[in-house]
Amino acid sequence: MANKKKSFSISDYSKYMCLISIVLVFGIFSIVIPNFIGAYSLQNMMIEAAPLLLMAGGLSFVIYTGGIDLGAGPMVSCTCVLTGIYVARFGNVIIPIMLVVGLAMGLLNGLLVTKLKLPSFIVTLCTTNFWSYIALTLCPNGSEIIPMDKRFMVKWATQKMAGIPVVFIIALLGILLLFIFQQYTVYGKSIYAVGANVSAARLAGVDTDKAQISAFVMSGACSALAGAFYAYKLKSAVPTVGDALTLTAIASVALGGTSMAGGRGSVLRTLIGVVTITGVTSGLNMMGVDPLWKNIVIGIILIAAVCLNSDTKGRDLIIK
Repeated sequence: MANKKKSFSISDYSKYMCLISIVLVFGIFSIVIPNFIGAYSLQNMMIEAAPLLLMAGGLSFVIYTGGIDLGAGPMVSCTCVLTGIYVARFGNVIIPIMLVVGLAMGLLNGLLVTKLKLPSFIVTLCTTNFWSYIALTLCPNGSEIIPMDKRFMVKWATQKMAGIPVVFIIALLGILLLFIFQQYTVYGKSIYAVGANVSAARLAGVDTDKAQISAFVMSGACSALAGAFYAYKLKSAVPTVGDALTLTAIASVALGGTSMAGGRGSVLRTLIGVVTITGVTSGLNMMGVDPLWKNIVIGIILIAAVCLNSDTKGRDLIIK
């Protein structure tokens, strides 16, 4: 029997795209900007990438289920404001407090999606307004700085250990924990099953509601930690810090090879996507490009990443 010639599909090679993209980004910018990969520049990029890494890592789990969390950015804004305002009173205990707040935010989203049987983009689009309202109400006059005599409580986050910012080390540890949850727990495997085929997962005995709720809880917790670390990094409560971050986080996840239809992806590849996106934004900043263009560039990257990761044979064309 003659072998049937396999048709070429660029989506078959999408798993290599995240590695190719990071090499291209850092290669091109290091030529255009001589100090782009200098020690000082790389340390700044690590500090910039750390909160986004946590946020995108948590958001990945919602996308694995075939859903989306459009409220991740506003949750970052809300917890950034809460951290910036109350860190002077509670000290570093504010971080576990924000973790609990994030768990509650994610739980609310998960319950609304699963119990009311509503699309995740509708639910999170609506709760987005609530998180933004809290942030803007607590900071009606814009940013509120952490008092100078209290900044010793937060300066550790940007200090270095062996040349690596502490906040970046914490973000990497967070990604490691997410990877363990993803690969070696029942809930992690059930999240993939829901994204691959929710009906088949239900017939196989998977509690699909718990899987979806756990994904949103994970996203909320990681977004809250990201917001806390933004407050530590900026040393202030900024109610609009997360406005553009949802797009950036989704682009990072997609660039890492995660299918937007669910059922496929890895937080380790999301890590590569975050580093690539951070390299792009840092490079554009160093070139003095208008900030408005950054969102346009990230939007283009997202479209390209989704196209490269789409299964042209039809699987990823299903909208859940």
